[in-house]
Amino acid sequence: MVLLELKDISKEYSGKKVLDTVSLKIESGEMKVVMGPSGCGKTTLLRCLVRLEE
Repeated sequence: MVLLELKDISKEYSGKKVLDTVSLKIESGEMKVVMGPSGCGKTTLLRCLVRLEE
């Protein structure tokens, strides 16, 4: 069973893309980790997920 699904999430700040068509599916019982270098959009993705960003 799909618990959470994001499709083609994009986000720009001042014309600069920080997320470009990101998709993610989390099934019930799964655990995911968001990893990457500084400035790659990890926090922006999580902020979009909890609707702190439009």
